[in-house]
Amino acid sequence: MNTLTANIKREWLARILDGSKKIEYRDATDYWLSRLERVGPPPFHLRLINGMSPDAPEATVLVDKVDIDLLYGQIRLHIAEIIERIRWDPAWHAQYPPLAPEPPIDDAALSATPLPSTDIHLTVSPEILDAVSLHQPHTFTLPADEEIYTPIATAPEGYFTIWLEDGQRTQQVVLLNLYDHCFGDTMEYTVIAV
Repeated sequence: MNTLTANIKREWLARILDGSKKIEYRDATDYWLSRLERVGPPPFHLRLINGMSPDAPEATVLVDKVDIDLLYGQIRLHIAEIIERIRWDPAWHAQYPPLAPEPPIDDAALSATPLPSTDIHLTVSPEILDAVSLHQPHTFTLPADEEIYTPIATAPEGYFTIWLEDGQRTQQVVLLNLYDHCFGDTMEYTVIAV
């Protein structure tokens, strides 16, 4: 199995090893994208080393999915399991408590403040449009579309609105997440109605 090697700070390594951090992030730079291309599609091993010395603690994990967060410009390496720990002192976990789960989206806070609007229009099926609601984020996939990169790159930071249309109806929604599935041909959108 192919292996990708990277340095990591001890606090993040501790949280991967305690199971509270299931995704390792890297900036979506040309450097990291070329390294991903060389290692190939998942599954692959990710060797995480805490430092440069020969006796640095390290772990090898299995990555089973890779995507790019297009809103924040980050590669997301999804960790399926821990394969090996080397030179890891379990006492270090006391310094770095597990990460708390992410809180749910507060749709009341989203609608309390006017959000920037974009002219981004996505054509979706009537079933997707019907599934979008006010109080529950909805996730769906569409075929990869490189034409979305430019408007997303020029969109405002933070949450903003886009338009979904099915040929008959149009609905404005807040774009919460947008992931490009690396080594695949789909993009994953998470939206909530406004």
